Amino acid sequence: MLFTKLHYQNNKTSYEAFALSVYFFISAGINSTSVLMESRRNGIENLFSWEPFVWEYSSAISSLLLLACVAIFMTKSPWQWKQPKRSALQYLAAAIVFSICHVLGMVLLREVSYQFFSLEYHFAKSVSELGYELIYELRKDVWSFCSFVILISVYRQITMQWLGDASCISDDVRVSTKLTKHILVKKLGKEFLIKTENIEWMQSAGNYVNLHLGDQVYPTRSTLAQFVASDNTNSMCRIHRSFAINLNFVHCIEQLASGDAEITMHSGKTLRLSRRYKDSLKQLKMQITLYEG
Repeated sequence: MLFTKLHYQNNKTSYEAFALSVYFFISAGINSTSVLMESRRNGIENLFSWEPFVWEYSSAISSLLLLACVAIFMTKSPWQWKQPKRSALQYLAAAIVFSICHVLGMVLLREVSYQFFSLEYHFAKSVSELGYELIYELRKDVWSFCSFVILISVYRQITMQWLGDASCISDDVRVSTKLTKHILVKKLGKEFLIKTENIEWMQSAGNYVNLHLGDQVYPTRSTLAQFVASDNTNSMCRIHRSFAINLNFVHCIEQLASGDAEITMHSGKTLRLSRRYKDSLKQLKMQITLYEG
């Protein structure tokens, strides 16, 4: 299968999870062997060969699981350059929470692993040692959190430039949930201005909706249901869990023996009309004639 933008959009989460898993797996493996080699070189005998691997991989797994939470936090609370102090405090608080969760997850995994070998794991043996260990982990976790934020920001910027990103143009924030007459598309360093009424059909692709205008495709970050619901002209209609159409571009609809139907657009593009979404066409009070082949 060729690697295309559509293929990547549909499997974006899988690619991200695979790449991050490989990175953390290799990084933890290198750190584990480094600790083991250092202990052998320094003559430390009371260290089992599996312990460094438990330490490093428990930390890596905990960080990997929390990385998704960091991405969600950045989406919910994007950095505000107009209020840098407020954003700095928010992100500092998030970094501290990240560190606490990382330590808890890491210690839990280590406890389970040591129990498997019928041994006890001690993160700290005294209150003073506990404070030291927490500060030790906090300074590393804050740096890791900052690195994750930068990594996610850069990745999102590169992905947006490659795939493109569309947004409605409106001076009134109150109508931001509704489609406007024009949509601004940023793609590969260029900006394209398209008319919403010229969108012929839409295709769901993971976390994106591909807007089709003739031979041109413009992705926008949205779900298909949200995009259709934002239409206030009653011309966009969901016809399948993966497709929606602009009724102004429908040429004809042909009934199929399966109970579904096939929609032919003016451009010649054919799309499947699922039985589940037939009623949505009727609800728009459109007079539709089904042509028999």
